[in-house]
Amino acid sequence: MKNIIKFCTIIAVFVTIYVLGGRLINEIMPNHDSTHNTSLLFLYGGMIGYILFIVFVVVLQEESYSKLSMYKPRLSKIMHFLYILVAVGFVMYAFVSFNLQFSILMALLFMLITAALDMVRDKLFQETQGNPLHPKRII
Repeated sequence: MKNIIKFCTIIAVFVTIYVLGGRLINEIMPNHDSTHNTSLLFLYGGMIGYILFIVFVVVLQEESYSKLSMYKPRLSKIMHFLYILVAVGFVMYAFVSFNLQFSILMALLFMLITAALDMVRDKLFQETQGNPLHPKRII
């Protein structure tokens, strides 16, 4: 829970940087045709980076879902399906309406969802592997 609160404060800091940075970029960079082509390249690079980031995080989570499937196969399949569905939703955002500044917030939101599901998986592991008579942690 403490990690989620820390992560939310980090997201709040990034939101303020997003808003102030957007205003600063609009004041500094003029909108001309020569800079339009360059900004389009940055936009495509950001789109590719955003999609690869989401795919990389999903691939990293595959191992923990396979470990969970040993203990709770049905719940693991449901959680994995929902996680893949959320990841596809975040990737589809890049194809529908991509904004480079907003994609940073979307990536942070995806990491928040990943952290929440990781906490649920850790609780399930602790339930199945923990012994109530001899706990592994000292409270």
